Amino acid sequence: MTVLSTKERILNTTEKLISEKGFSGISLRTISTHAKTNLAAVNYHFGNKEKLIEMMLERRLDTLFELRVNLLDELESGRVKPCNLKHILKAFIAPALTMSNDKHQGGKRFMLVLARAYAEKSEFLHNLLSKRYADIIKRFAQSIQRASPHLSESTVFWRFHFIMGSLIYVMADFGASTKTSDLSESDYFNLCCNELIEFALASLTPSK
Repeated sequence: MTVLSTKERILNTTEKLISEKGFSGISLRTISTHAKTNLAAVNYHFGNKEKLIEMMLERRLDTLFELRVNLLDELESGRVKPCNLKHILKAFIAPALTMSNDKHQGGKRFMLVLARAYAEKSEFLHNLLSKRYADIIKRFAQSIQRASPHLSESTVFWRFHFIMGSLIYVMADFGASTKTSDLSESDYFNLCCNELIEFALASLTPSK
């Protein structure tokens, strides 16, 4: 049995409580009680609620964006396969769905946190995306633009924005009502991933 450090326990507890109650529905006292520690320990490791939530988001998002960048690097280097639109979309979408199916990376619980962050227009997530991950998101948008020369920069911006929203919805709803009894969890995951990539591809492909 793995023994978690106090810091990890606080982060996991924060993630769990936000997935259940939202960002405004928790306090440091609530977090410390559920984490079976005290306020002094929370303040020692994080300083304040804002920094705690920021670090809770960062530990998952850093992994997600690192996976995305590594895949895009491989595509743009030409070492693996040609860098076409479908491959770019897969490099952005597949890592998120992989993480949503991995409980060691937060799984569905963290995806519910992201869904709540979008629904509540959380400043925590907005600030992180703007400061820490904006360059990566911009790089994907530019890569999509190069692969979709028939679309204006403005159109790519909006459609990529809608694709990201669809991805958040799918991740938060993973394995729910859309899962049929004749599909294994693995088969459902692969189907979900492929269908979302095809959906995104269609939104960026010219009509015949």
